[in-house]
Amino acid sequence: MAAAQGPDRPKAPPPNANLERKQEQKQARQRELAQHPHAPGFFQRLRELPPDEQERVMANDERFQRLPPARQAMIRRNLDHWNSLTPEQKERTRERQEILESLSPAQRMEARTIFPQYLRLPPERKEAVRQAFLHARDLPVGKREGFLSSPEVTGRFSPQELGVLRGLTQLLPGPGGKTGGDPGDEP
Repeated sequence: MAAAQGPDRPKAPPPNANLERKQEQKQARQRELAQHPHAPGFFQRLRELPPDEQERVMANDERFQRLPPARQAMIRRNLDHWNSLTPEQKERTRERQEILESLSPAQRMEARTIFPQYLRLPPERKEAVRQAFLHARDLPVGKREGFLSSPEVTGRFSPQELGVLRGLTQLLPGPGGKTGGDPGDEP
């Protein structure tokens, strides 16, 4: 004999309720996938796998398979380039990516302006700006402006090169890891 449900016993959900809820969840996931084909970090996770695993993941990932062929080809080219880098080059790329991800949207826009200017410099000037940037990076935040304004630096670089150097330096983390540290916000 089946036990009768009393007033203090909850009613069992209708038999189709679980199925309906699962269908709604699946539809919500599909809508999310349509808006964002891959979760943030998909490429970063993919590139850390060995090349044969990368291929396996791409072949079995339904979201990747739904991407337009041109986008799939671009991802494969990017992975091929990544796989051709030395461990040191990969580490530098990861560091640059971490820095870019830590920037505010306004700083990212600034970086998109500065980096092409830097890349257009002749190789020997690019190296000189890079060395000065590395020196500024290693200075305490409060000493960076003094270095950038010093006769040694202003006499060594053109106004364009100084602009690039200043712009790059403004993207550096300040006290507490904040980017774009202003010398005035150091205790």
